[in-house]
Amino acid sequence: MTIEVVRYEETASNAPIIKPLKRKSASLPVSSEQQLKSRIAKQFSRAATRYDAAAQVQIDIANDALAMFVNKGYQSAAQLPERILDIGCGTGRVTRQLANINNLQTPRILAMDIALGMLKHAKKQAGDTTTFTNISWLQGDAEHLPLSNNKASAVFSSMALQWCKNSRQVCSEIHRVLAPGAGGVLAIMCKGSMYELDTCWQLVDSTRNINQFTCAETWASDGKAAGLQVKVKQRNYVTRHLDVRALLGSIKQIGANVITSNKQQKAISRHTLSSLEQCYQQTFGSAEGLPLTYSVCFLTLTKPVN
Repeated sequence: MTIEVVRYEETASNAPIIKPLKRKSASLPVSSEQQLKSRIAKQFSRAATRYDAAAQVQIDIANDALAMFVNKGYQSAAQLPERILDIGCGTGRVTRQLANINNLQTPRILAMDIALGMLKHAKKQAGDTTTFTNISWLQGDAEHLPLSNNKASAVFSSMALQWCKNSRQVCSEIHRVLAPGAGGVLAIMCKGSMYELDTCWQLVDSTRNINQFTCAETWASDGKAAGLQVKVKQRNYVTRHLDVRALLGSIKQIGANVITSNKQQKAISRHTLSSLEQCYQQTFGSAEGLPLTYSVCFLTLTKPVN
């Protein structure tokens, strides 16, 4: 399966659209990267209808990123961006907030996600097309953005880009599509996330791995290498859970249990689950429950004019 990039061009009517990725014959060789992206898309598509109810920490992170985006340094409402690319829009909850970001002028939102199921749900959640006529829904890949050069006046992304294997390619693509002088905010889960679960797995079953996320410093350096001006800060968000089953379930409910390595993971036996529970309780447990840390780097970006 080979993914062909389809460049986005606004239609004359500016109607909201879902534009699936074109795919070649399934008989062609499928790379490990394409297999991974397919798994991610399917996993998050399955989680679409329940995502918002289970994703309070993701909502908190998105709200913090949105506040940074709004307060990015625009001197007046007239300077707010006219065309915003939302990478990994998910259920469209934040997309709808972006669509109402400026009361003086209605920004055009290009809401993109790799998961078609998420896009369909997001479009449905937005209601009839007369409510959010300024949103276009695009299926696309952050490492191959379906936009022409210099088309976006701002970019926003929250808790999506950690699933990309090539952070430098992502930053290069963002630089390519941003207009000179444009910028944005990216919130990305990074190294240090879920360290409690990783620690316990190493003690209970070292053959198991959680996803190893790119560190904040690498994202910042890759952004600078791509030609962007970058400011970075990192913050931890901690969720609490009654037991290990509930903790693992919280990850699965939002589709985040997809493994980004090609290594096959066997099912967790009752004995292994019991051992993991005991280890987690002894190592990290408290009266507040079992903690799970999401370490997030916030990148504030600007593409220089020259």
